[in-house]
Amino acid sequence: MPAPYVHHKNGPGYIYTSYVFDTLIDHGANGDLTPGLAESWTLSDDGLVADLTLNDKARWHDGTPVTAEDVAFTFAYMTDHPYVLTSVAMVDTVEAISKDHARITLKRPYAGLQSGPLLSLPILPKHIYQDQPAPERFVDRKAATGSGPYKLVSYDKAQGRYLFERNDGYYRGTPKFRQVAIVKMAPDAALQAMAAGEVDVIGSLPWTKVEAAKKAGLNVLSARSNHPVRLVFNHQGMFREKDLRHALAFAIDRQALIDVVYQDGAVVAETGYFQMGSPWRRETADPDYAHDADKAAALFRQNGWERGDDGRWHRDGSPVVLRLIADKSFNNLATALADQLEAFGISVDLRILERAAQQEHVRTGDFDLALFTASTMGDPNGVARRVTSPMFWRGDRFQDSEAMKAAIRAQAGALDHAERLDQLHRFQALYAEELPAYMLVNPIWTTVHSDKVTPRYLGDGVAFGIPSALHKSMFLR
Repeated sequence: MPAPYVHHKNGPGYIYTSYVFDTLIDHGANGDLTPGLAESWTLSDDGLVADLTLNDKARWHDGTPVTAEDVAFTFAYMTDHPYVLTSVAMVDTVEAISKDHARITLKRPYAGLQSGPLLSLPILPKHIYQDQPAPERFVDRKAATGSGPYKLVSYDKAQGRYLFERNDGYYRGTPKFRQVAIVKMAPDAALQAMAAGEVDVIGSLPWTKVEAAKKAGLNVLSARSNHPVRLVFNHQGMFREKDLRHALAFAIDRQALIDVVYQDGAVVAETGYFQMGSPWRRETADPDYAHDADKAAALFRQNGWERGDDGRWHRDGSPVVLRLIADKSFNNLATALADQLEAFGISVDLRILERAAQQEHVRTGDFDLALFTASTMGDPNGVARRVTSPMFWRGDRFQDSEAMKAAIRAQAGALDHAERLDQLHRFQALYAEELPAYMLVNPIWTTVHSDKVTPRYLGDGVAFGIPSALHKSMFLR
């Protein structure tokens, strides 16, 4: 169901829910910050207080006015019942000064307030959620009572189908379309249906089908996902040593991986975390660890590895065998990577695992290398979780650079944009040097659409960095 505590905990689940539930600040069609439920807002000079004036035309789908009490309730409720995709940990208090005036006081200056929780936290109706002690089990249709441009009419969990009807009283103007239906279809069937005028948007088309869409004369929109697939190292094992991380990076031919697995569906990823097109990326080139077998071999030898007459690498007298874990979505990439390392003389124990088994291998340190993907977009305060936190199992879990952690902390509290960029550029350079993980490939995502709609890939993704072109602005006038 497209409601905050029960939607699928991924990008599409959030996107569909955002059609029903509005946030305080929204994205404009070009990715800029624009009014949502808050028609205006100001920040104090010390960065500790945000005053928001709500749009007095905003209504919940049952006709009840949206007020500052709903805003205060949402932050308090999400403190007690954390929303998995957005944190409110930096918030001290939220007060309803008047019906349309909410005041947020922070525990400390937080540079990402606007592009973080104000942009991505769905505001809840107090009169519906206040009596719900376990929102993750609240699946009554009332749970999907939002303030957004569309109301939920029906959904079929088994079939993955949703039907939304426009909110004619929407405070930002009547939405373009009377209904929006979301259905699951195989790519070929979806392309045929679009050619027949029965489908208006294909949210994510496999790269293998892009040429067919172009030949059919359909509108094709492609962009780097900036959701790179990266090779994560076990920093508690042999790859605690930076030189060995560098050596392995030089041993891998990333373009060859793309040629084998993705062809036109990906580009070589940037090594400094932020990818091409990110507003946080510095333009200075980072080390790219271009494939160099001789440099890789020299670094391995400098760190005690020896190559036998059979071409296999040994360490401390024993053959080197690296355990690589991945899920089935990366089976082809993992196999191609293992083949490259085997050809270089490193044996690979490849394990394709289900999610629960992956988590257990990461928790116990029973791996040397892992393939994961995560967005590098959205407000950079997500960097701490994705790079240094030991709690995010798909993260880099890298704790060995105090300079990197200091830069991440400094950017979070830097209220001056230029100062924040300086700290983020410092982080980017350190990331490329330390190589907590090796960014391998940056997949290209494609959306196909009719002339009725204009989807857009936003430069920093939707909300907290979702690389989707399906932001709700395409449904608004």
